[in-house]
Amino acid sequence: MARTISQSGDRILWMEEGWKAKAKPIRIKANLFAFFILFMLFLTGASLFYVWSRIEVIQFGYEISHALKEERVLVGTNKRLRLEIATLKSYARIEKIAVEELGMIKPKPDQVIVIR
Repeated sequence: MARTISQSGDRILWMEEGWKAKAKPIRIKANLFAFFILFMLFLTGASLFYVWSRIEVIQFGYEISHALKEERVLVGTNKRLRLEIATLKSYARIEKIAVEELGMIKPKPDQVIVIR
């Protein structure tokens, strides 16, 4: 790079070589800028993916909590229905309905036939 400075120091003359030498750092800066932009895009994408995944985990946690509450309700309903079935199947209740509502009587021992 060749340059000339005048006696008074107010004038700098650049030769053709100086301009060529000056152009390389601009390309390097452009490459660095492009790399910086790509890096920032990657960082932004990774950050958005991380936040999205955390939101999904929280959402799945809420869904699991809701499903567990629903399971507790269904288990309680199942227990209540099983108890109701057992109550309705009780022989004392069936015998009471047969005698009082249907007018049936107990069979005599010689009228009973046991089937195996």
